[in-house]
Amino acid sequence: MKVTRKTLLIIISALGALLIVSGLLNYFTGFSLGEPWNKYFGDFIIIAALGLFMYNRKLLKDEKAKEAAEKIEREAEESKEEI
Repeated sequence: MKVTRKTLLIIISALGALLIVSGLLNYFTGFSLGEPWNKYFGDFIIIAALGLFMYNRKLLKDEKAKEAAEKIEREAEESKEEI
């Protein structure tokens, strides 16, 4: 299964929502995984989201490069046909 940019954005949004929900649960109900686990949980979510965001940007750059190459190839074929 190929990972699309839309899928990555959905995963990043879900990680953000998970971070918000866990913070709200901790604040309102006092539910906690323990002090070190809470710290690592938040750090993991933020680092994972940043990594996915960077991968998303890489996919965007690759898509633009592929489109540019296709456009150049298409223009070259059109110029050959005119000659």
